[in-house]
Amino acid sequence: MLFQQFLRLSLFAHLKVGLVLTIGLSACVSMEKDQVPTSISNDIVIDLNRLTYSIANEHDQFYSFIGVRALSMVHLAMHNAFNAITPEFTTYIFEDKAKDADPIAAAATSTQLILEKAYPARKDTIAMVCSRWLSQIEEGEAKEKGIALGKKVANQLIAMREGDGHEKQGDYTPMTKPGDYQYTPGFDYVWKPDFTFARPFTLDSVSQFRSPTPPPFESDTYQESYEEVKLYGKKGSQERSAEQTHIGHWWAEFGEHSWNRIGRITAVEKNLSLRESARLFALLNMNLYDLYLVSFDSKYHYDTWRPYTAIREADRDNNPNTLADLQWEPEMVTPPWPEYPSAHAAVGAAGAEIVASVFGTTAVDFTMTSVTAEPPGSERSYTNLDQVADHCADSRIWNGYHFRFATEEGKKQGRQLASFVLNNFLLPLDKQKKDQELTHN
Repeated sequence: MLFQQFLRLSLFAHLKVGLVLTIGLSACVSMEKDQVPTSISNDIVIDLNRLTYSIANEHDQFYSFIGVRALSMVHLAMHNAFNAITPEFTTYIFEDKAKDADPIAAAATSTQLILEKAYPARKDTIAMVCSRWLSQIEEGEAKEKGIALGKKVANQLIAMREGDGHEKQGDYTPMTKPGDYQYTPGFDYVWKPDFTFARPFTLDSVSQFRSPTPPPFESDTYQESYEEVKLYGKKGSQERSAEQTHIGHWWAEFGEHSWNRIGRITAVEKNLSLRESARLFALLNMNLYDLYLVSFDSKYHYDTWRPYTAIREADRDNNPNTLADLQWEPEMVTPPWPEYPSAHAAVGAAGAEIVASVFGTTAVDFTMTSVTAEPPGSERSYTNLDQVADHCADSRIWNGYHFRFATEEGKKQGRQLASFVLNNFLLPLDKQKKDQELTHN
């Protein structure tokens, strides 16, 4: 019941939910400007990403960790398999070699096993797509070795992630002093309030990149951020431009939607290789999974109120310069979790950092729409990933969700984690060799 309430009242409230829940593979294709290439370079990676994304979205619109966890495992398995056959990057805790194995057979097999474990009710759809790829491969030793490799990488990841705590909810009781998070309209609960049991993909601890203390009420930073969101994040604000409103709604979708879509579009348009594509999606999704753990650890550690509460209860913050507005409402319905830092800003900055690293530049261009675009289907074009990260963060202010200091900290936190992941996982083998030589010298 509460989940259905969230669907009605959350940031997706203006969507036709039935359409989103029934979106299929063909709908995903038509929503994007990404055509699968005719070569056999990275098309299986794109197709299996789209399959995983679609099943996860149909399951619960990424409201749980099941979807991003499945995306991480699917692409880490592909990455491990491809690099076991022809090493180009370091693998993710996998040492076996299988140089004569067919990579397509390995990818299809590993994906089928991982997705059937995560979404047993969708076995028919999963088997249909993966079997289609397997049927295209000539029978023989290479195919058999590929299937065996796919089983090995999938079963290892499934065993590693068993009991990782991704499905647990935790308990929460809101406090009452000024600045404490309070439930916002439509909700009498919070999402995932306890991450002490959650196991990351890349980190030793979910508190490894915990944010610093948010600014106090009497600071200039707090007051400036308060006034900004009060003016520009208000429902129907006359201060906010039409362009800002469009950006706010367009970037409202969760990061699992936007960054997997950006990955598909750019991987095709820039003609990334099979191994580069698998690595891109593995980096994006395991970073995304861990970033949610890091961000929400900070959120519940500081447990700060949303603008909805702060503006209506400003008389309680002991700052005479923050004037209360008892009628203030945000542009979009506020999600049910504490304010600081902004997870969405963190996801945008981290995604930009990873995509820029893979392509070697921030000057990456793409055109796409989003599932929350208003009007539906309207597109935006970008030529620089830093602007993408900035718009993603700014949208949270223009929606009335966040203070500027929370989005700035979110961007910082996202880039910190992305840099950590990029410097420690799935490294190009030539870079690892050079680093080792420098260490020994």
